Amino acid sequence: MIQQMSFYNMPMAFGTAIDNSTYKSINVANKGALYAFEPDVTFIAQQPKIIRFPPNNAGEYIQGIYGTAKAGTILGNWHFKDLKTVADRAQILLSNYKLSQDDINGMLGDVVSAGDEDHWAGACRWVKNNTHLWRNWIPDSTTCVQGKGLVDSAGLPVENRSQAVDCKVCPVGRASTPMTDGQGPTRFCLQCPEGKSQGLPGEQECVPCLIGSYSAVPGSMACSLCAVGSYGSLTGLSVCSVCGNGTISEKLRSTNKAIMVQGEEEWVAYQGAVSFDACGCRKGTRMDASGECLPCGDGLKCDGSGKVMVLKGFYSAADSPGSVFKCFGDERRCPGGPPGTCAPGRDNETIACISCSSGLSPGDDGACKPCSSGNSAVFSVAIIVSILAIAVLYIFLRNEGQDGKAQNEAFLIASVAIGQCVGVSQQLSIFGQLKVNWGSPFSEVLDFFSLLAFNMEWLTVSCLARFSPLQMYAARVFLVLLFFIVACCIHLLYVALRKKFADGLEISVLVKVMGNLMMIFFISVAGAILAPFRCYTHPNGVRTVQEFGGVLCNSEGEYQKMLIVAGIALIMPVSFFVIASYVTIVELPKRMQKADVAFLKTWSFLYYRYRPGAAVFSVILLLRNVGLVIVPVIPGGAIKVLLIIMILIVSILITSFMLPWRILECNYMEATLLAGVAVLISMGSLFMEDVDVDNVMQVCFVLFIAMTLLIFGVFVWGFAKYLRGKLRKPFQYFLCHQKSGAGAFARLLKCELIRMSGVKGKVFVDCDDLQDLTKLFGYVGNDTEHLIILGTKDILTRKWCMGEVTTGRIHKVKTVVVALPDYEPPSETLVEEYQVHVPDVTELAAHGISLAAVQETLLWMRELPTFELLGTLDSKLTRALCKELVVMHVSPGSMGKNGFQLSNEAEDELDKKTRLVNRKAQYNGSKVAILVDYKNMEAVATALVLQLMVSPLLMSSGGMVPYIMTANEEAMPTVQIIVVICSQGCFGNPDIARVLVSSAARSLAVLPIIAEDGFRFPTKDFYDEVLATAGTTSMLGNPSHLVAVVKQVFQEIGVGFNPQAYSASVQDLEVKAKTIAFRLLGGRLRPMSLEDYHPSSPEELEATSLGLLPPASKSTEANAQKII
Repeated sequence: MIQQMSFYNMPMAFGTAIDNSTYKSINVANKGALYAFEPDVTFIAQQPKIIRFPPNNAGEYIQGIYGTAKAGTILGNWHFKDLKTVADRAQILLSNYKLSQDDINGMLGDVVSAGDEDHWAGACRWVKNNTHLWRNWIPDSTTCVQGKGLVDSAGLPVENRSQAVDCKVCPVGRASTPMTDGQGPTRFCLQCPEGKSQGLPGEQECVPCLIGSYSAVPGSMACSLCAVGSYGSLTGLSVCSVCGNGTISEKLRSTNKAIMVQGEEEWVAYQGAVSFDACGCRKGTRMDASGECLPCGDGLKCDGSGKVMVLKGFYSAADSPGSVFKCFGDERRCPGGPPGTCAPGRDNETIACISCSSGLSPGDDGACKPCSSGNSAVFSVAIIVSILAIAVLYIFLRNEGQDGKAQNEAFLIASVAIGQCVGVSQQLSIFGQLKVNWGSPFSEVLDFFSLLAFNMEWLTVSCLARFSPLQMYAARVFLVLLFFIVACCIHLLYVALRKKFADGLEISVLVKVMGNLMMIFFISVAGAILAPFRCYTHPNGVRTVQEFGGVLCNSEGEYQKMLIVAGIALIMPVSFFVIASYVTIVELPKRMQKADVAFLKTWSFLYYRYRPGAAVFSVILLLRNVGLVIVPVIPGGAIKVLLIIMILIVSILITSFMLPWRILECNYMEATLLAGVAVLISMGSLFMEDVDVDNVMQVCFVLFIAMTLLIFGVFVWGFAKYLRGKLRKPFQYFLCHQKSGAGAFARLLKCELIRMSGVKGKVFVDCDDLQDLTKLFGYVGNDTEHLIILGTKDILTRKWCMGEVTTGRIHKVKTVVVALPDYEPPSETLVEEYQVHVPDVTELAAHGISLAAVQETLLWMRELPTFELLGTLDSKLTRALCKELVVMHVSPGSMGKNGFQLSNEAEDELDKKTRLVNRKAQYNGSKVAILVDYKNMEAVATALVLQLMVSPLLMSSGGMVPYIMTANEEAMPTVQIIVVICSQGCFGNPDIARVLVSSAARSLAVLPIIAEDGFRFPTKDFYDEVLATAGTTSMLGNPSHLVAVVKQVFQEIGVGFNPQAYSASVQDLEVKAKTIAFRLLGGRLRPMSLEDYHPSSPEELEATSLGLLPPASKSTEANAQKII
C-alpha cells in the first residue's frame, strides 16, 4: 500500500487501533480513507467507495513492485466434485445459485438496519422478500440425471413423468435410460430383459450373460450358472441347453470334469458348463450301450465319467456290467475291479465266480489253488473216518441195553453229549444258510460244521472229478443212504463172523442202527433236501440256489431236475417222521403193556435215552428239527431270526418242564446249549443283509402290544379274582385235618359234601387242591368261606394245621370244629407250654404267624361251635354231619360256644332189631360185602369212600354194588365176595375173625384192600398174635381156622386204597377204584375154605400156630407183598 501511495502521490498517513471496536470508531469518526473488506457489515452503513488502482500486474508482483491492484479473491459457488453423484439436486441448486455484489450488500445492510445482528434471521427475511430471485434456482423433481430414474409416491420405478413424483437411484436389475418429453429430458429405470443382468445400482445399461450362464427372469441382478446337467455355449442366454434333452434318462444326466484328489483322478459334477462336451451321466449312474443313463445299482461304483467298477464281494460280466451278482457265502472270490474280474483261479464265465477252473480247488482266501495229492488224501480219510464212526456206533448200539444189561450212566451221559454236539453242529450249519455276514473266526467254524450238513466241497471233491451242481446235490441228498449201506455191510459182517447167522439176520438191530443214524442226521438230510428252495436274490433281481450259486431258481433246466430229486428224497425224512411218531405215540404204550421185548429193543432209539414216560420227546425233538430246517426257506431275514429264536425258546421251556433226558445233567446241558445257540443267532442278526426295518418295527410293535395286553389281562384277571373272592370264594369248605388221624375221614367228608345240593363251591383237601405249599395260608385266608377243623388227638400239635386255623381266625373265616372221639380241646397247660410241645412252631414266623398268635388261636378254638361225633361211623352219620355243616350259620369271628352231638346209635333194643330187619331187606341180594374194623374210624371212612367210588362202576352189574357190614353182622346169604379192609390190628377184632371164618365155611371169595401205610403183612409173630387174641375171645370154633383163613386172604394180591395217604388224590383213588371193580368183575378170585387145612395132631396145630403152611400154600407170603 505504501508503494501504491508513493506511485500515485497520494497524501496519506497510516495509523492502527488497539482493537477492532476502536478501529471502527476511529474510521467512522474520521470519515477518511480506511482499509476494509467487501462484503462486510462493519462499515456497510457508511457505504464506503473503493479506491481503484490499475488492474493487477502479476509480473510486477513477482518482482516485488506493487503499483497495481491486488489480484483479489473471486466469490463463486464451490461444492464437492462428486456432489452430482450423491446429491444431484443439490448440485443443480448450487449451479443455478446467482447473487450479485449489490444483492449481498443489500442483505447485509438489512441485518445492520435491523440491529439484531442475527444473520440467519436476515437471510430468512431476504428469502421471503426475494422469491423472484431464487425460485428458478430449485431444480424440477422429475428431471432425473444419469443413474436415476422416475419413481411414484410409493418409491416404485415408473416410465411416465405424469406418474412420477421424484427421482431415485435405479436399483440392481435395472438401468438408467434417457428419455425426452414435453418438459424436457429425464431418465427412467428400465428392467433388464432375459439374458441380461445388472448387479450394481445406478448403472446406465444391462450386461449380457456370459457363456455358461443364463438369466431366465427379467430384472435379474446376476446371471446364474448353468445347472449341473446343462450347458450354455452363447452369451445372453435366457435358458441353458439340457444334456440329453428329450431322452428317458434326462434326469440322470450331469456335467462332469476331472480333478486330482490325492494323486488320483476323480470326476465331479460342476455348474457353468460352456459346451456339450461336458455332458455325461451323473455320479452313481452308468451309461448303457444305447447311451441312456441308468442307476448304478448295488455292487457297482459309478464315478460319472462312464467308467464302471465292481465293488468287492460282487460280480458282473464284462459284456453286461449292469447285471450284478452278490458273491454270497465267500465274498473273497470276487475281489472287485473292472467287470468280469474274479479271484485268481476262478472261472469268470460262471455266475458270481462260483466255480474254480479245471484242475483247481477252492483256497482259504477265495482264490483257487492247484490240486495236490493231499486233496485226495483228505477225501480218503473222510471215508475211512465215516466207516469207523458207523462201526463204533453199531457196536455201541448193539450192546446198549441188550440182554437185560443195566444202563451205564457214564456211557449214557457220553452218548447224549455226543448226540448234543452233533445236533448243535447241525444247528450251526443252519446259520450258514441265513443271509448273515459272519466274520472271522466264526465263519470258519460254520464252514467246518457245514461238513455235517453234507457240504462235500470242504473235502475238495472237485479235484477228484468235475461234478455238475445237480450231481453234487443228488450226492448230498442220498449220502445218508450210503451210510445205511455201510451199516448193512457192517451188520452182515458182524452177524457172519460173531453169530454165524445163528439168530438169523437180526433185522431189529439193523433197524435200530439205521434209526439212530436218521435221528442223528435228520437236520442234515432234511436241510440238504430243501436246498433248492433256499434261493438268494441278487442285486440284478436274479435268484440262484444258495448252496449251488450257478443254478438259477427259474423252474427250468437243472433247477427243475433238482426239484424232482427233492420230491423223491423228501420221502425219507417224511416217512421217518411219520413212522417215529406212530411208533412213539401209538405203538410204544401198547407194546410196553404187552412187554414186547423184541419190539422195544428194535425201536429203543426213540426212547432209550429218555426217562420213563418221556418217549414223546423224541417226536418233539423231530418237530423242532423240522422247524429249524424249514425256517431258512421262509423269505425275510428278520422273520427267520425271530422264528428260530422262538423255536429255541419253546424247546428250552419244554426241556425245562419235561426234563425228558434220563440223566438230569443232560437236561441242564441241552437247555444251556439251546440258550447258547439262541444267543449266537441273536448276535448274528446284527449283521443281516436283508433286514426290512418296517416289518421289524411292525413285529416289535405287535410284540409290545401283546405284552401290554398280557399285563393288562393279568391285571384284569387278578382284579376279577379279587372281586370274585369278595362275592363268592372258590372254596366253600376247607377241611383242616391231620393225615394219620383223619385223612380218610376228610376224604369221606369231601365226597359227601360235594354231593349235597347246598354246596355250590369247591371243598379243599390238600392232596387234591394244593400244589404249592406257600399258597396254603392264602387259600385259607382269601379263598375260603368255611373252615372245618377235624379235631383229632394230634391236630393241636401239628404246626401246619395250627397255621391254617390261625390264618382263618385272623381273616375272620367262619370256623367250626368236628370233634372225633379222640379229640380233646386245648388245655391251659398246652397253651402256656406250646413251644415245648411243638418246638418247630417258630417256622410259621416265615409266614407271618407268631407263637402268640397260635396261642391265642388255641384259646379261641375252645369257644368255637363244635360237632361231637358219637358212636360208630357210618354213611348215615356222615350225611347228618354234612347236613349240619351246610345249614350252619356261624358269624365270622364268632366266639359264642355252641355244642352239637351227632350219633347213629339206636336208642333201644327195638330200634336195633328194626335196623337189622331193614338192612336185610335192603342188602339181601348183594353179592359183594365190605368187611371193616368198626373200632377203627379211619378204616370205616376208607370203606365208605371205597363204596362211594366203586358203586357207580358196578351199578350196571346185577348185585355187584357192595354194602358195608355192621358189627355183629354176618354176610347176607347172597354174598359171594368179601372185600376186607386191612387196617392195623383188624384181625384182632372178634367180629372180623368170626365173619372171616364163617365166610370161609361158605366158600366165599375174598379181596384184601390195604387201607393204611402201616399195615403189617402176615408173619409168624402176626399169626401168633392172631391166635393169642382169638383164643381170648368168645369166638366159636377152632382158633386154627382163623390162621388158615387169614393166610387164604393174602393168597390174593392186595389192592392199595389209602385215602389218608399224602399223595392220595381223587384221581389216584379213582384209578384204584377202577382196579378194584375190575378185580370184582373178573371172576378170578379164589374162594376160601375150611376144608383146605385140617390139623390132626397137637404138633401140626403147633406148626400151624408158627405160621408153617402146607406146600400148596407156601407162596402166600410172596403174593401178599404184591399190592396194586
